[in-house]
Amino acid sequence: MRLTAFFLILSAFTGSIRAQVQHPQEPKPPFDYVSEDVKFVNGIDNVTLAGTFTRPKGSGKYPTVILISGSGPQNRNSELMGQKPFLVIADHLTKNGIAVLRYDDRGTAESTGNMAKADVSDFARDVRAAFSYLKKRNDVDPKKIGIMGHSEGGMIGQIVAAEEPTLAFFVSLAGPGVDGATVIMSQAEALNRQMGVNDSVLTINLGLQRKLMNALVEEHNPDMLKARLGKLLQETYESKPELKLAVKENIFIEKTRDALMSPEYVSLIRHDPKKYFPRIKCPVLAINGNKDVQVISSINLKGWKEGLKNNVTISEKDGLNHLFQHCKTCTVPEYGQLSETISPAVLDEITAWIKQKTGPRK
Repeated sequence: MRLTAFFLILSAFTGSIRAQVQHPQEPKPPFDYVSEDVKFVNGIDNVTLAGTFTRPKGSGKYPTVILISGSGPQNRNSELMGQKPFLVIADHLTKNGIAVLRYDDRGTAESTGNMAKADVSDFARDVRAAFSYLKKRNDVDPKKIGIMGHSEGGMIGQIVAAEEPTLAFFVSLAGPGVDGATVIMSQAEALNRQMGVNDSVLTINLGLQRKLMNALVEEHNPDMLKARLGKLLQETYESKPELKLAVKENIFIEKTRDALMSPEYVSLIRHDPKKYFPRIKCPVLAINGNKDVQVISSINLKGWKEGLKNNVTISEKDGLNHLFQHCKTCTVPEYGQLSETISPAVLDEITAWIKQKTGPRK
């Protein structure tokens, strides 16, 4: 999930250091399964997506899952801070009899298109193009194709699941169960508290964040939104001495406003799962870690449960962060400092649940 404006601001202008860490869960070739580079087309948007399809060796039709990445440009491995979670997930599922399609986001790596102009609805069409492609393969069971979305990918998955009645299953990994503005506000509070911000400063920070969220939700005229955000960001700059030391005011306002007004971010903030939950008919597994400071588990899992009622399996994982790693400080920069890519127990739980929902292979 895209980070709250204040955390993005500070990290963008103060920089960060990435530790060199080994990741023993990452698979190395040769693989004991079929791995094929593939391309498929979203004809509506004239976008060609490039990815990797993996399946177990042997003939027949396999249950298959499409992996949907989170916010920002992600390659097919969903690479972040040196971690490659989608590579590890695909490897584990494929070794356990489930085929996987993962692909580079539009405008990223080998895929065509313009990421900067795309929103969550555009990404949903890319997923549906992947779904159509898989239904034509002779090694895929067309009645057992599901999706798995991480973070914003869970939001995109809600759109796809609501629009695709033949979808077999849907796994949400740290996916939002409430509207985007609520996700960001709860994230802002968690990040501020994690950084040790005192209550008086926290109140100011959350007040400014709420004003930014309200502007994005309420103002649909681009020129008026630009002016409104500019005024709020100027107010923010004046209240933050650390920003004045890091960047000039005009650069801060322009770059931050551009990020806030990107189609992806605006659509994220305006997204409300309640619009899609009633139309989701396939079984859903919603997993969140209780140490996640980006998509707060208690708030979002409650949203999934209330929205889908008996059609969802809720799983809150103790001690796990946004990437489902066993964390120590549980901060965002720690993602790249941990040797674990994703909890093996989570991988096993996802695999068992998909097998239960799809049944024996043909």
